[in-house]
Amino acid sequence: MQCSTRWRVCRWELQSKIFVHCLRFDEYEGALRPDPKLAPLLVSNVCHLWRDIALCTPELWAPLRMEGSPRGANCSQLYGIWLQRSHPFPVSLTLEYHSELAEGVGHLIDWSARRVEEVSLLLLADPHDEYRIPQLPFQSLKRLNITVLDQKPFNVYDWIHSMLMSPGLLYCTFSASFSQYVVGGDFMPFTLAALKELRLKKRPSSFQVLANPTILLRYLTLPALESLHIHCSITLPNAVSDFSDFIVRSSPPLRSLVIDPVDLVRHPTAEYLSAVPTLETLTLSTSDWVSVLDRLATDPAFLPNLEHLTCTLKRIQPRGDFEVVVRMLNVRSLKMFRLHITISLALELLGRRAVGLDDGILVELQRIRDRGVDIYVGDGQRNYL
Repeated sequence: MQCSTRWRVCRWELQSKIFVHCLRFDEYEGALRPDPKLAPLLVSNVCHLWRDIALCTPELWAPLRMEGSPRGANCSQLYGIWLQRSHPFPVSLTLEYHSELAEGVGHLIDWSARRVEEVSLLLLADPHDEYRIPQLPFQSLKRLNITVLDQKPFNVYDWIHSMLMSPGLLYCTFSASFSQYVVGGDFMPFTLAALKELRLKKRPSSFQVLANPTILLRYLTLPALESLHIHCSITLPNAVSDFSDFIVRSSPPLRSLVIDPVDLVRHPTAEYLSAVPTLETLTLSTSDWVSVLDRLATDPAFLPNLEHLTCTLKRIQPRGDFEVVVRMLNVRSLKMFRLHITISLALELLGRRAVGLDDGILVELQRIRDRGVDIYVGDGQRNYL
């Protein structure tokens, strides 16, 4: 192959990769609407060469957002062309769903169902104030994101049933801005044998915190779960029992756990964490974080595989708490320790050297850091070490 030909092929592949990196996504709502001002339509309208590259890059057309009520008669045709251009690349769909998908869109979903590996479902309540999740015919689905956009009660069974439709589902995220769950009748926990990651989150636009997302765990058995993220409300009377029963029932190889925020004063955090000895990564926002560190320092059988620990705090006892930190870090072989404090707490403690650390504790922490442990104590803007 001549040098000029190799360069043209290389330039073509390089531009193709650059175009893919131009795609934009919303963290909670997935793919953006088709827009002439955004990739891929933007780059395909610059010149003939760029258009040829865009049309020959199926990955560029793999993400698609479909609205429940398409605007204009040409939307269905646009979606069809878009899906054809993505062939044979796996498809990522964002469905803005209200009541029923509009006529003309359903057959496109069925036509591409075998290639769909990721779905972001945006739910709006219908005029009767009910959520209805469509029957998703995606046997190859690996990632499911459900976002509830209204503050209406949501039927737990509908959410779980949508997961059961995809036996190979690996990752699921459920985001909501409401404070009530509705359980549609009594039913036994369902088993999802392949699910590895589950995230139960609050939408950032909401001022409410989920009343008790752990109620969803009552109806799931996840024997392959490796990562669990729960955004709780404060002081949940049933959260510990829901979590503990789920762990006992599923017996998962859980490696990563995020509980944020939680304040289970009547149930010591270390008590329910002892049910997951396989943890390697732990993120907590809890008032009794010191008791967790003290348990780590005194009980070798408590979370023996832990390597990464992050605590987010609103209050701290400078000397006593950091003595526990030093004792724990000297006993455990952590790779990373993060202690996040609020900016207001940082400002309050600025008068105390290094947020309350005396020279002895500061030197000890720096010695542990020099030993290879990644240590951070700060407010997101400054590391006080």
